[in-house]
Amino acid sequence: MPSQIKHLCALILLLALAASLAAESTGLQLAQSLVLPGLSQIRGGRSYGYGMLTAEAALISSLLYLNEEARLKTREFYEYALKYAHIEPGDYEDSYFRDLSKYNSSGFEAGGYNAFIREEALRLFPNDPAQQQIYIDEHIYSGGLAWNWDSVDNRGKYVQIRTEAQNMRDYRMLAVGVMIVNHLISGIDVLRFNAKDRQAQVYLDIKDRSPMLMLNLQW
Repeated sequence: MPSQIKHLCALILLLALAASLAAESTGLQLAQSLVLPGLSQIRGGRSYGYGMLTAEAALISSLLYLNEEARLKTREFYEYALKYAHIEPGDYEDSYFRDLSKYNSSGFEAGGYNAFIREEALRLFPNDPAQQQIYIDEHIYSGGLAWNWDSVDNRGKYVQIRTEAQNMRDYRMLAVGVMIVNHLISGIDVLRFNAKDRQAQVYLDIKDRSPMLMLNLQW
């Protein structure tokens, strides 16, 4: 989430710079509105500012809730893997947890991750046993990274919890995107209200689970 907040700050600075081309009073109103969406609208007697302010409060509450839920779900699937996949306690990369969800074990038996790696080595280097072994040694899980699920049902439950954690993170990112839009719309409204001949448009899209914003100002 910190990276999304940095993006928000950058967008606010860009709009503030654009406002320097307008009257000083407009720039002040823009700064107020970007810091707290709806503030300038309320002070200007525009009642829809209360809606922007309410939306900001709701979004902040949602972010706090989703952040906590994502943290709890992440802790839950980690502890579930400790108990039913018998992993060692530690700080693992997300790719490790992803592999836990796909394979019954880390071993060379059927359904194991290392068995998959061995098959990949044979496919990639069909006539080169030395390269096969190098590939296997570089990609298998061994030692403290080994796991073995007690049952397929346990792995299925783990997948469910992990999916819920990812959903919370996705919703959190979406909430950040909506919050950025709320700030931008509030700021653009100030520009529009104080200069009718200027036009501003903002678009929100989601790509690869990340909020994307496109801003078009015409002076």
